Amino acid sequence: MTPSHIDPPDAIPTDVAATLERCSDAELREIIHYAQQLLRAHPPLTDAIESRPGEDLVRIEDHGAYTIAVVERPGETDKDRGPFAYRVNWESDVNGGEGKYRWHYLGKVYSDPGGG
Repeated sequence: MTPSHIDPPDAIPTDVAATLERCSDAELREIIHYAQQLLRAHPPLTDAIESRPGEDLVRIEDHGAYTIAVVERPGETDKDRGPFAYRVNWESDVNGGEGKYRWHYLGKVYSDPGGG
């Protein structure tokens, strides 16, 4: 096997990248299969997101690494009711804890006056 001249993504720890570079083609195929099984074992973010207190989920859109959640606040009136859009993504705890969903406010959602 010849050494790789491919730069690994920054998100992959250097020890993992070094181990992968030493693997045979057969081992890499097994690693890919294992990684795919791990991905299937994690529920999609859209299945795991739940509404927060005082909000109702209107819709959820999966965009891969993040999800767009549109919420309304039924206890509010007029502009304070919404709907509001958030980008939601999972952030692991750096200290080995469970991690949590981060909701990043994107803004108010306005309906399309053309009916779309």
